[in-house]
Amino acid sequence: MGDFPPIKIKLPDELNTPPSNSDSKEDLTNRLDLVMQRLRQWESKLDTINLNCKIKHEGFGWLNAREWFDLVGMHFRHHLRQKCELEQKFLKHSSTNLIN
Repeated sequence: MGDFPPIKIKLPDELNTPPSNSDSKEDLTNRLDLVMQRLRQWESKLDTINLNCKIKHEGFGWLNAREWFDLVGMHFRHHLRQKCELEQKFLKHSSTNLIN
């Protein structure tokens, strides 16, 4: 359906490295802009790449270029869902503390 299922997945330790919190918001925004630029460049090339050429993804098996490209959107939507869950927990926790 184009999204990861809304379940918690435990990654192997070697794939589960914590993010760096030392980057500034500006650095993160610039890197995200670069990702978006690269996605636009690759999107224009996808129709020319042989669908039978595949590279193995450790979690999803053998994927072609289109499948890898689609996985990027799935990954971003997954993180947006995580962000929403954290915001909801924060709001719930904040409102509980205001009442007490």
